[in-house]
Amino acid sequence: MTHSIKILREKADIMPAKSGVYMFFDADHRMLYVGKAKNLRSRILSYFREEGDGRAQIPLLMSEATDIDYIVTGSEIEALVTEAKLARSKKPRYNVRLKDDKSYPYIKITKENVPRIFLTRTVRDDGSRYLGPYTDVKAARKMLNIVHSVFPIRSCDEKLPSKRITRPCLDYQIKRCGAPCAGYMDYEQYNRFVEDAYRFIQGHNDDLIRDLEQRMKKTADALNFEQAAQLRDVIQAVMKLRERRKAFSTIRLTGDWDAVNFYALDREACVVIMEIRDGGILGKKNYLMSGVQFTSPPEMLSAFLTQYYLHVSWIPPEIHLPLKPADAEAIQILLSKQSTGKINFVYPQRGEKSRLLVMTAMNAETIMKNTLEERDRKKDAIPSILLSLKHDLRLIKPPRTIACIDISHLQGTDTVASLVFFRNGKPEKREYRHFKIVTVEGIDDFASMREVVHRYFTRRMEEKKELPDLLIVDGGKGQLSSAKMVLDQLNLGEQEVAGLAKRLEEVFLPGASEAQNIPKTSSSIHLLQRIRDESHRFAVTYQRKLRLKRTITSELTRIEGIGEKRAGDLLRHFGSVDAVRNASAEDIALVPGIGSKRAVLISAGLKKENTEENQ
Repeated sequence: MTHSIKILREKADIMPAKSGVYMFFDADHRMLYVGKAKNLRSRILSYFREEGDGRAQIPLLMSEATDIDYIVTGSEIEALVTEAKLARSKKPRYNVRLKDDKSYPYIKITKENVPRIFLTRTVRDDGSRYLGPYTDVKAARKMLNIVHSVFPIRSCDEKLPSKRITRPCLDYQIKRCGAPCAGYMDYEQYNRFVEDAYRFIQGHNDDLIRDLEQRMKKTADALNFEQAAQLRDVIQAVMKLRERRKAFSTIRLTGDWDAVNFYALDREACVVIMEIRDGGILGKKNYLMSGVQFTSPPEMLSAFLTQYYLHVSWIPPEIHLPLKPADAEAIQILLSKQSTGKINFVYPQRGEKSRLLVMTAMNAETIMKNTLEERDRKKDAIPSILLSLKHDLRLIKPPRTIACIDISHLQGTDTVASLVFFRNGKPEKREYRHFKIVTVEGIDDFASMREVVHRYFTRRMEEKKELPDLLIVDGGKGQLSSAKMVLDQLNLGEQEVAGLAKRLEEVFLPGASEAQNIPKTSSSIHLLQRIRDESHRFAVTYQRKLRLKRTITSELTRIEGIGEKRAGDLLRHFGSVDAVRNASAEDIALVPGIGSKRAVLISAGLKKENTEENQ
């Protein structure tokens, strides 16, 4: 049993036997997993059984976990809510989680005397009503345009009431606003239209039409024919849109409900929601879920239902599903509390509703595959800067992978080389390499370049790894010739290579006596400079590290009782050799592993060296 597992087991033994959520963390205290439990102690202890609990991610999770924590909740329902909120906000690696990192828009109905209705991506706790979220931004904008064309609701951001407004704007003239600002429509009548718009957006058109017809009759009986005509126009518009919405579907439906289905592929799944309102398809929403490789379909569906429906403005009385989710009864109770009435899960097996679930799954499959294809296209797309580089250097193909070698030294000591690797114009740091020059004495950049090129390409071929499309050597014609000589010896004469001189930012190619005429404004020259500067930075960093190590060896390890390990501990603790020299024996003794006796010897030894140097 490893040290981390032993600590986790000890913490699990003292956990309370109560309902709540538990969280695993890695060494950097990033949340790896969050789960819920009726009995925290019993649930956590199951992770330490040799046979596990049957889930594939448990061995991986336990190999990374270094800490565990918990939150006690008052009930299983509270645990469900807490788990969903933490999974959505913290995005633990081993949880199934809703990929909603982009900000989906909502339709906002403000809490004002004269409310406004507009699109927003920011949800605040300001008393306003938020309808959504809408995964299709175009559909949300279209809905908003319909609302403002059907209902006389203002689109301005004036603070009302306002004494300075005495006449309405153009929106009133084109019948897109009732002009409550100028007193042409009283606030009560205006707010009724706002409520009408709210029901219309939710898709409750049948109830809305019945209510509008009753109001039209009352206003006509009161001889208020202008207002009755306005209501008549609204009724006709809503009825037309309702019929168009129902005609869109070939499946005959009734009532208000959601059809939820999914399609999983590899590590992700797409979940599609078909919203049915008054028997018509109101719209379609789709979401991507990640981490599905670690869980079963019922658990994945459970995670989606809690993470999605806890953040929507309205939950229909029925949610139709392809299978029973994990913790179905608890989720139904949770959503019923979130809503104004009881929420039921329905699992249609035949008929029109079953057909709609099949259609929903087909949509999910199409969206999932299109998403992956789009990613592949973006991945395979050649950045324009690489096309520019191909043209400027007359390369056979765009250099998707570029390696750059830089030789660095300080007055003939600590000669090192760095190699940085760029893929599609971006650094790929896992392919970076450092080289200590071992076959060259003194300053000989050409010989050093030959050593590095030979070592790098020989190693790549032995390991059967891809060779870079383009090799850049930091330097002029001499460094380029040295690199080209080695490549020819390795039978890599077709390898594309170029030299970049610092002095005038000149680019040299094999076989060309003069530098290439590349415009200074070209994007390709900027890419080459960026790669060369990154290579230089990487080389200098390594050189400093070696020089620092030599400094430690020469100044600290000369003292009796100090090896390289303790010298490194001292330097990390104090930050520099001078700081160690100026520290008292008592301060040095505080460094772990030093001790008071060794601290006295170190302090005396450093002071003696300092005295001898100053004499």
